[in-house]
Amino acid sequence: MNRKLKTSVLVFFFVFWIAFSAHSINASEQALPTYSEAIKTFEEFVVNQMALERVPGLSVGFMKDDFVWAKGFGYADLENMVPAKAESSYRLASVTKTITAIAVLQLVEAGKIKLDSQIQTYVPYFPRKRWPVTVRQLLGHLGGISHYKNDALEGHIKEPKNTKEALAIFQDFDLVAEPGTRYSYSSYGFNLLGAAIEGASGTSYGNYIKKHIFEPLGMENSRLDNPLDLIPNRVRGYMIINNVIKNSEYVDISSRFAGGGTRSTVLDLLKYCKGIISGKLLKNETVQTMFTSMVEKNGYSTRYGMGWVVQPWRAHFQVNHGGSQPETRTHLLIFPTENFSIAIASNLEGINLMTYVKRLAELVLDEDMDSAAYASNMARQAIYEACSRTYSYGLSSYDWNRRPLAEGEKDLEEAFSYFNKYVDEKELEGGFEKTRKKIQSGTHPVSKEAFSKVGSFMAFALKEALGEEKLWTYRKSGPIALFSDYIKTSEANPGQKMPRFEKDFIDLLLSWEKDWNSTYTDYVRSLFITSSTNFDELETKLRETFSGAGIYADFSYDLANAAQICLEKSEPDKAFKILNLSMDLYPNSPVPHASLASAHLWTGNQDTARKLYKEAYAMDPSHPAMSIDQLFGFGGALARARKIKEAMTLGDIVIEFYPKEPRVYTTVADFHLLAGEKDRAIEYYRKALGINPDFELARTRLREIQKKTK
Repeated sequence: MNRKLKTSVLVFFFVFWIAFSAHSINASEQALPTYSEAIKTFEEFVVNQMALERVPGLSVGFMKDDFVWAKGFGYADLENMVPAKAESSYRLASVTKTITAIAVLQLVEAGKIKLDSQIQTYVPYFPRKRWPVTVRQLLGHLGGISHYKNDALEGHIKEPKNTKEALAIFQDFDLVAEPGTRYSYSSYGFNLLGAAIEGASGTSYGNYIKKHIFEPLGMENSRLDNPLDLIPNRVRGYMIINNVIKNSEYVDISSRFAGGGTRSTVLDLLKYCKGIISGKLLKNETVQTMFTSMVEKNGYSTRYGMGWVVQPWRAHFQVNHGGSQPETRTHLLIFPTENFSIAIASNLEGINLMTYVKRLAELVLDEDMDSAAYASNMARQAIYEACSRTYSYGLSSYDWNRRPLAEGEKDLEEAFSYFNKYVDEKELEGGFEKTRKKIQSGTHPVSKEAFSKVGSFMAFALKEALGEEKLWTYRKSGPIALFSDYIKTSEANPGQKMPRFEKDFIDLLLSWEKDWNSTYTDYVRSLFITSSTNFDELETKLRETFSGAGIYADFSYDLANAAQICLEKSEPDKAFKILNLSMDLYPNSPVPHASLASAHLWTGNQDTARKLYKEAYAMDPSHPAMSIDQLFGFGGALARARKIKEAMTLGDIVIEFYPKEPRVYTTVADFHLLAGEKDRAIEYYRKALGINPDFELARTRLREIQKKTK
């Protein structure tokens, strides 16, 4: 059987068993027609996408007002052909942090914990550090507590740990930063909070969350994970190694108890979301605090509140958290003002669940949730990004607070002045990096949240002028429509106190409106690109639709993701076809250049890859596509595919871009270790320490190598 036929048979098999093994729960047969078409479309999408990604099992559900739907797809246990169900029980991983945060805040409400007390008040046996660490800082990952340092030791624990043993793993680690100065994600920090819950409540962490969170909400299938217990509907975990599905490595997660040690079902998670929204767990003012982003001492928001990621999504106020560990991937999303939530879990490590979350949100809300735009040059792209941030953060703020963010006329005038000064093509052309930095700061406290104030006032003014119903249509029509209507409303009502934008900006915005209205067609609006998209048809329609326009929809990230799946499925020709289309449509964007570079590196064309990466970096060194995390995320994909040589080449390229970042050298050292090149790994760990002698990760890794050598 040739490779193409084998692939066809494999895909057919996956589609068949995913579709055959789907199990669902609906709120009521009467309510189902409200979302019946959305659910049907989503089910078809899940079946096809799981087949493409070779996902063994997945359970997903959503709640909208009083309607609840949940369904399982594929298998909870491949070896025994046990179907995944809505009731399947998955490890929650870091979604556990949201539970820990709520438990801490319940104890704050009860007067048993004070947010600004040092953690040793409740965990006296935890060693004091160079600086005090408070409960509040730990809740927002601002406490300076380290995350995992040595995966070889900390990532493969087999034996159970009690609380003191779990804390002993990291209690002697140095702080990674002075508390309050830098957001640094830490599961260990949440373990410390779990110990504080025990110290303040006088009971174990597991008993506390059972009594005060799970039982009040009827979450009968939620608990701390325990390999010895008989847990109904427990799923088995899987990973893909060398393109083959394998069982996950067994890891005991009691050592991650309050940072990632729970197990639940998507149905229970939807009950959890409803309990949060309805105020059954915390007072409203406490929820407001929990869902408010923390701020570093430099004046930049972390976009993380207390146990929750807090960031607008397409002008919706939303909070969410993902989870990732052996055996599982999870994600929980809440739009609290709209009584809408999504819970999803899979038993495949490494899967990107946001593909499924995004698709379900779009279908239920009937919105394009990831609409982005490509402008004709970098200055105009920066202007559009300013409009998009103002729109999303402004409407989100108004959604959550139901009032303008600015405190009085003077504050509002200053916010509009900030916008008018920096969202200006001439200002950008005269000093691009400096001006764009001001634009990127526009939603942060360092700028007094100028853009958020402008956007929330625009929302308020348009609601007053056009009505509440019209206001929320901008979630569908987008930032250009919001700005256009505000401009037209302010010009039609010269006597009203509505701050104005500069003429050059208005002229540009109104020209964009014409282009956007002609290019953002029904086809473009409903387009959802995956590796199974008909790319011949896509190319024809997009080229025809976007021709001659100064701004149009940007699908470069979607095209990159589709191409990556093609590469992983050994379909390089298709991947290059997709990426060449992206290059043609978005020639001034670093995204297609970096994506095409990655494809060349994947297929062994290292020189071409290096050239394209350099072109992308030269276009925009601070673009997210060229960030260390994004580049090394691809490095991880190379390593998982056993393309270690290519991963090391990528590492060398990243070092060229970020020669003074110690974590770059440790990652490259890790690649050399995977290749069995111990001496080269030692060399790179030492280079990291040469840049920062206090860089604990490099020091720990180096120490472990030296121990094994003796």
